[in-house]
Amino acid sequence: MSAAVDNLRQIGSGTNVVESDGVVEGRILFLDTPQQVLTFIAGDMVADTIVISRGGTTTFMAPALASGVRGLLTLQGSPESHLGILSREFGIPCIMSVSFTEGIKTARGETIPADGTRVRLDVTRTPVGGVYLVDGA
Repeated sequence: MSAAVDNLRQIGSGTNVVESDGVVEGRILFLDTPQQVLTFIAGDMVADTIVISRGGTTTFMAPALASGVRGLLTLQGSPESHLGILSREFGIPCIMSVSFTEGIKTARGETIPADGTRVRLDVTRTPVGGVYLVDGA
């Protein structure tokens, strides 16, 4: 585990798309529809938000990447998927097919951190990336 996450509690892991030494920390927001993405990118929290998308082929997430989100997590998909390729092109930290150990349940029964939860991504190595709960989140 990297020094940046030694004292944090891991709540998820998945496939890291691109290695980076930088600290990637922000609040979670689950975006499940094109309208949610459009509303989000019109706001002022884009650069501070780590978004969660259901799948790696969800093309409606492209505007969020182009707008400069802090990071991207997906519940499905691989680095070769559409969002994996776009995250590399935009230089957005991305962990795909994340399995969360705690959080709330989506309408489809997936476990994800609640919107507003502060997390840190460990993208310092491949193939595995980690998601960590930040104290006080």
